[in-house]
Amino acid sequence: MIDRMNPRPFDPVAALPPHTTVLEAGAGTGKTYTIAALTAQALARGQVTIERVMLVTFARAASYELRSRVHERLRNTATAIDATLAGIPPTDPDAVDADLCAGEADVLTARLARLRAALADFDRATIATTHEFCARLLDQLGILVDHDRFSSFLDDPDQLRAQVIDDGYLAWMSSGRPPLPLPGAQLIGEMSLSHPDLPLLDAPAGASPDAVSRVEFATNLRREFEARKRSSSVYGYHDMVQRVLMALTDPVTGELAARVLAARYDLVMVDEFQDTSPAQWQILEHAFHGRTRLVVIGDPRQAIYGFRGADLYAYLAATRRADDYFTLNRNYRSDAGVVQGITALFGQANLGTEAARVALGDMHAQHVEPRLAGASPKQAAVQIRAVEPQSMLTAPAGRKAIMADLVAEFDRLLNRAEVNDGEHWRHLRPSDIAVLVRRRATGQEIQRALIAAGIPAVFTGGEGVFASSAAQAWLVLLSALADPRPSVLLHLASTPLIGWSPRELADADEDQRTELVTGVRALQATMHDHGVAAVYEELSARYRLPPRLLAQPDGERMLTDLRHLAERLNSAERRHHLDLPALTAWLAQRIDQARTSQDDDSVRRLETERRAVSIMTIHKAKGLQFPVVALPDLADRYSGSRYDRGWTTSMLHVDGQLSIDLYTDMSSDREAIKQAEEQAEDLRLVYVAATRAQSRLIAWWANTKFNTSTSPLHRLLNADKDSALPPALNIAGGRHPDQWPLDRQVVDVVSVPRPSGIASVPRSADLVAGLAARKFHDHIDRDWTRTSYSGLTAGLHGESLPPGSVSPRDDEPDLDGILADPGEVDGPVSPSALQPNGLAELPGGTQFGSLVHSVLEITDPASSSLDSDLLEASARMLRRWPVAQVPAQGLATGLASVLRAPLGDLTNGRSLTDLGAVNRLAELEFEMPLGRASRHRAVSDLAGLWADRALVPEDDPLVDYGAALAGSAAADRTLSGFLTGSIDAVLRVAPAGHAGAADSATAQFCLIDYKTNRIPVRPGDHLGPHSYTRRAMTDAMIGAHYPLQALIYSVALHRYLGQRLPGYSPAIHLGGVGYLFVRGMTDDPSAGDRLPGVFLWHPRPALVAAASSVLAGGDPRDSQ
Repeated sequence: MIDRMNPRPFDPVAALPPHTTVLEAGAGTGKTYTIAALTAQALARGQVTIERVMLVTFARAASYELRSRVHERLRNTATAIDATLAGIPPTDPDAVDADLCAGEADVLTARLARLRAALADFDRATIATTHEFCARLLDQLGILVDHDRFSSFLDDPDQLRAQVIDDGYLAWMSSGRPPLPLPGAQLIGEMSLSHPDLPLLDAPAGASPDAVSRVEFATNLRREFEARKRSSSVYGYHDMVQRVLMALTDPVTGELAARVLAARYDLVMVDEFQDTSPAQWQILEHAFHGRTRLVVIGDPRQAIYGFRGADLYAYLAATRRADDYFTLNRNYRSDAGVVQGITALFGQANLGTEAARVALGDMHAQHVEPRLAGASPKQAAVQIRAVEPQSMLTAPAGRKAIMADLVAEFDRLLNRAEVNDGEHWRHLRPSDIAVLVRRRATGQEIQRALIAAGIPAVFTGGEGVFASSAAQAWLVLLSALADPRPSVLLHLASTPLIGWSPRELADADEDQRTELVTGVRALQATMHDHGVAAVYEELSARYRLPPRLLAQPDGERMLTDLRHLAERLNSAERRHHLDLPALTAWLAQRIDQARTSQDDDSVRRLETERRAVSIMTIHKAKGLQFPVVALPDLADRYSGSRYDRGWTTSMLHVDGQLSIDLYTDMSSDREAIKQAEEQAEDLRLVYVAATRAQSRLIAWWANTKFNTSTSPLHRLLNADKDSALPPALNIAGGRHPDQWPLDRQVVDVVSVPRPSGIASVPRSADLVAGLAARKFHDHIDRDWTRTSYSGLTAGLHGESLPPGSVSPRDDEPDLDGILADPGEVDGPVSPSALQPNGLAELPGGTQFGSLVHSVLEITDPASSSLDSDLLEASARMLRRWPVAQVPAQGLATGLASVLRAPLGDLTNGRSLTDLGAVNRLAELEFEMPLGRASRHRAVSDLAGLWADRALVPEDDPLVDYGAALAGSAAADRTLSGFLTGSIDAVLRVAPAGHAGAADSATAQFCLIDYKTNRIPVRPGDHLGPHSYTRRAMTDAMIGAHYPLQALIYSVALHRYLGQRLPGYSPAIHLGGVGYLFVRGMTDDPSAGDRLPGVFLWHPRPALVAAASSVLAGGDPRDSQ
């Protein structure tokens, strides 16, 4: 029987239990480190293989970090074992590495082989967010789950939800039922549809008939919301979770569904489990508990996402069901003084409710000595700064007093304190300090106060970049480029992009308006020719954006946002191939989404690179750490009365189940439950904020009339430290700061006088130095550019493309102007002898090329329902890439023939269907540096490689290309900057006779590129497989300069494998190149070994290595 209140310390070296384990990880105890170490240990000992590992965490950014940390750990542990085998054991290994490096040589060799295999196949591990985790389970359950896999995921259901609420309200009001006020109906709709899995509580006893109808209205909305999603073939996050759960709890097939999922994984670890929902825990329980190794890791003291539906009770339920319950109780983040001070502040306080107790628990600090000096005469690491409480203040007066003291205290610290950064002692910098706030408005006020006092500060906890005024300015600009009406142009002129003031707008004469129109027309041409990135550059130059904006208050912020949005728009334009109307719609949609949510990648960038104080919300700070942490508003909380707020809906627990209450405004009992749960979460917010501090924690308190009594800090300061009950919810008045029950050895209480205002304070010499103009002594490399194969060969195909343009499908020139003479048919085959695939007759153009690429990218060639998959994908992609006279069925039929066509010795006779998506990495994007600071090469140096018969032998099909490239206009182009591109697909090819997923250690990796070009035919002939002869394709390759593209892509693959594949050897692992001219490919068996439409090239590894050296600015002989 495990003791939930006293979990055992966890030993990372001990064998991982084979059942369900809860690992309670306090703040700063190294959760990610532990997950990575456990994964490495299980893999090295052969308990699991990498493809049978699933690691789940809460947010997308966290999953990226977890993936990186696990990969780094596997690599480092493998290096340590390898060094041990070589007789050079690591000097200071951690406990896990020390254990894995101990043993006989054959044992260590086996562990090293397992880790290298895991690194080689690392991409087969499942490391995902909670929602990605559910999406994978949906795919794996197949017919055992009620889910249409052809339906579309709805990332943002706000618009559909709003439509359902509006329509439902109109239907309700016209039905003769008890009327509902519109604001109340919207509250009901938002709450009940945002959390559709939570039950609705009935009306309290004595409620009026009008009130009782609230549940009926909410139920109707849920039913209609579900029906509309089904009819529209869309689903959202909640739908994924609920459908998986329904499949696992089905009375007939649930057990089978659970066995299917459990059989897929040998190790499942879920991080941030305190933020899970009841449904997510039920999924884990039904699928994995008692069936496989399940480890859930979390900290109930950091459960602060109740407003999102996260349920602390789900975590506690897991602890009751677990077979083992351990704790990580060594803090590697904070100094001992901080740990002791936080312990003294919280004492035995319950951070949960009476029904769900959460205690602070024992914690031990790794850092015994303080890493901050000169901060306080008493040297206590935790300090409470209390504004003198002679009389109660108003809330604004209390905030003003705290803000003034915060500015003065920061100045004192920055002038006197030193910090040990792990290498040496140095002066404390502004960037060592963080201010954590509950309210964004407080953070913005503090930022202004600090900047006014001469202390640089940035606020990073605000809205995303798509919710900024800069996003609105970009939307006006794109709208003006699409539709330059006078009213839109004047609106554009008033934005920061153009910068007309209201007076200038009103007084603009005809010449000024004409100049505006001329400028917008020039931007239209730039947008058409070069894209949105070039538009921003032209705007910056034409309208002096940097100097004009930086001269304005908050100009750094605006300029940073405008540039950030330019990059996001450029990325969307390239990645999704958006034209101007589509790009405008994309931005409008993101702005609309930003009103209610914020994606990881929309977070605003810092507006300055100066070392500055970081100000952010407590939720944003979770997972971060700073030498000094300031908490200015934890004694500032207004709760008011339930009678102040009108209609109130809430989530609260009744009988241990999280439910939705639509009647909190009518029930004092439910109001009390809600207040207890909200204020328990407030205490956990204090814990999260306090545990961000490494060496110094400062919190402020002021006695205000209405905002102090229910605040979490006030409740803690006045609470009995030996009581295991939750601190009282409302402590009116409370004790004088001198009587707070705190251990004054580890917590300082400092009296703060009430100031008259915030004054600018003198800065220390190291913060404000004398200003002097810096002289520029460097050299500007005017050849530096960001380009691609298309940029390097621009203008060689009879079309003028700007260097650096990177449109994904600008690499398929019209071959009619390139090939002088149609090729001969290979062998005695008549034009009608081979069955055409139907693509030859379809229209051409870049839009058609994008269409074909997108269908092939999203289709699994090995699917048992390939034909129907291709038809569905073709229909869907035709909506994105509409091409006249291209029927979905005809496109799907032609591409099916492409996927089933054999690829010769490139794949040991296999087709793409034989290989499947499991052996294909689609759309591998790369960005390679070109040249060195002191030396650049030119395209002519690449052309020169073809003259070396050791690199390109006489029988190479592309032996003549070097001369063609050397004689072209591209030969003189300098290779300086960055080279970018996207490989259509990399194939992992197993030796002949091997089926299924190939072993990366023994496989060859080849690349393929799909081409939709037509081969010229003789008059009277028709295009078909017979047209794509070896000679015709060779001429097409050389005429279109595809060998240069193939060589560049081979270099990219060579470098990628060198970084990702342990033991990589080009001679073993680097395969050939296949250019697939899809209009000529056929799966007709009568084609034999002629392979129409398939051009194969096997560049020697030495050629690829030499080209890599040239692109890096080196000598090709360096590669030998």
